Amino acid sequence: MAEETFKCISINSADPYTRGIQYGKQAKELIYRGIEGYQRHFSKTLQMDWNSITTKSSLYLDLLERDFLDELEEARGIADGSGTKLEEILALNCRYEILKHKAQECTTGVVLPAASADGQSTYLMQNWDYRPWVERHAVVVSIDNGTGLHIVGVTEAGQLVRNGMNNFGIGLCANNLTSVFDTGEVGAPVTFVRRKALNSRSFEEVCENVRNNKRGVSCNFMLASAEGVGVDLEATPGGVFKVFPENNIVTHANHMVAGHAFCTNQGTKFRDEVLRRRLEKCSGQLDIYRIQQCLKDHETFPGAPDTYPEGNCIEAVCSHVPHGDYDEDKVWKTISSSVYDLNGKTAYICKGCPCEGTYISYKV
Repeated sequence: MAEETFKCISINSADPYTRGIQYGKQAKELIYRGIEGYQRHFSKTLQMDWNSITTKSSLYLDLLERDFLDELEEARGIADGSGTKLEEILALNCRYEILKHKAQECTTGVVLPAASADGQSTYLMQNWDYRPWVERHAVVVSIDNGTGLHIVGVTEAGQLVRNGMNNFGIGLCANNLTSVFDTGEVGAPVTFVRRKALNSRSFEEVCENVRNNKRGVSCNFMLASAEGVGVDLEATPGGVFKVFPENNIVTHANHMVAGHAFCTNQGTKFRDEVLRRRLEKCSGQLDIYRIQQCLKDHETFPGAPDTYPEGNCIEAVCSHVPHGDYDEDKVWKTISSSVYDLNGKTAYICKGCPCEGTYISYKV
């Protein structure tokens, strides 16, 4: 029987390598499970063996040593703590860059105070959609860096972080994006960008940490702060395009909005619009419960059947696997659902589809 909640990895040290060691030891079994999954997945989707993938991941080392030294030391500790190779941990952290495709991966949003029930709270949210087997090695990470900073977030075991918040009221979620500017050249891996950005102690700082990176591929970043501000950054190798809140709400999925002229993912694109409509209906009354209900929405593309094909059913905000037999390397589902109360300094994280699971609270 599957566990109903994610394993929580708690690490506490001012030394990044020590934090990594703690992480690696606690998540060892799940890290190996993730590596086994990607060995198969890379072989099936890219026809590349694991040695080729780890060799490719090593190409990121020079950039990481220059721009992400603390984060690299944390990754090095994860490798040593779990008994794996650094190149394998880098492969997990660079899987977004290596596997780059037009994926339907995540719906994100921000609610600003004027749309909240109490008129004071800022909320950040995400449904993370990916291959079903990833849910079996995903974890919650609770990171105390020993200098007064505490981060809580969700990620795949062995990755630094995917989305999260810190005790300074800074929150970050990210989703897949493709553009005409994508080259596939070595750039800052998004997991390293996210981890470094979540060290930020102000909205201005987190925005700068996201903007100021060399990129080989595009990625979308939804950013918010307990200061009562939020913005969506469509970060591409050709520039960063900003999507600002309208009526105190901003949402995003996997197509470019501000930079729509440069988007290469032109499929059925409406999950962000569905989430926005749901949130706007409750504007002025939005609290944790109502936001969670919005993230459970099952509206699909008009005329879509309740079985696959992929092009329709993945469009639901709360995305499920198809009925009957399916290939876990080709379909999508919601891996986790997260709501971050940035003023209340609490993360609410649900394993799997939120309509079926339970949101567990984690304080920062």
